[in-house]
Amino acid sequence: MRIGEVAKITGLTEHTLRFYEKSGLMPDTAKRRGGIRDYCDTDIERLGIIECLKKTGMPLRDIKTFMQWCAQGDASIEQRYQMFIQRKEIVRQQMAELKKTMSVIDFKIKYYGDARDAGTLDIYKDKKIKKPVFF
Repeated sequence: MRIGEVAKITGLTEHTLRFYEKSGLMPDTAKRRGGIRDYCDTDIERLGIIECLKKTGMPLRDIKTFMQWCAQGDASIEQRYQMFIQRKEIVRQQMAELKKTMSVIDFKIKYYGDARDAGTLDIYKDKKIKKPVFF
């Protein structure tokens, strides 16, 4: 597949795809005559893993290390396993923070929705309101 097709499939820009290759995240992408990239299904899967790890907040240098481990085959199974255990914990913490964030957003939607329906924030005057705890 050419780079434009991969961009459409993945939602990544051609610039990003080239950057990943130059950064060593996609070192094995095949090329046709004239240096035209020729992506395969395995490349698409790698891009999916890269994007997944990026969403966890993993720095590109660590993703590159992971990709190097993948190239090592069985010799790096333990490192990859431990990395995903760590990523899972990080994502669990992110989800807990997002849950707190969602409770604040839900509270504010109700708060302002009720005020909008009443036409004033004065409906809360002299009322004790149980607010979500963020910190």
